[in-house]
Amino acid sequence: MEIKNIRSELAVNPAGSFLNIASFNGSIVGACGITGISPVWEMHPDTDEFFYIIEGEFEVTLMQGAEPEHFVAPAGSSFVIPKGVWHKPAAPSGAKFIYLTPGTTLHSEAEDSRQDST
Repeated sequence: MEIKNIRSELAVNPAGSFLNIASFNGSIVGACGITGISPVWEMHPDTDEFFYIIEGEFEVTLMQGAEPEHFVAPAGSSFVIPKGVWHKPAAPSGAKFIYLTPGTTLHSEAEDSRQDST
């Protein structure tokens, strides 16, 4: 067993670094600190994705209905993005978070990622 201070790990690594914090049931628990808006959409076809916001405010846009849905999660919040849903993460003012993404990640630069088959 290894105990890690995630805030300390994030503080000593450059912003935007995706850190592998722990192995969990064959997957990686990660942490990241970002500022800005992702240039691409992402989607996980075989698993949900979990987030816990440590600091700041994290935004995510989901592309699952007729129109994109935008959500804002302040520090202390957690949420799950369902498998198969295209989403675009953002933190215009900066955020630090923990995530668990057990499966494959697909990316799309299309304006409407649902039309992209990558």
